[in-house]
Amino acid sequence: MDLSTFVGASEIAGGACLFLMLVYRQVKTGARDAWREEAEAQTARADRLETEVARLIDVVEMLRAENRELRERIENLIGGSHGSSD
Repeated sequence: MDLSTFVGASEIAGGACLFLMLVYRQVKTGARDAWREEAEAQTARADRLETEVARLIDVVEMLRAENRELRERIENLIGGSHGSSD
């Protein structure tokens, strides 16, 4: 193999290596960006879910209070009807 063939082959190999390095870097950067976007989307979803859970807790507490009040009313009605019939 003479020198000019070796230089030509090394130019091709060097260019191919450079191309592969650039492609790898783009893929790595793209993957990092995709993971970052996914993490941001999951964080936003978690924030929305946290807000929704807090709202649902408030609703459940209101329903429990209403349930207690209704039970007391029923108890008073039942207790009052038994007391007047005795």
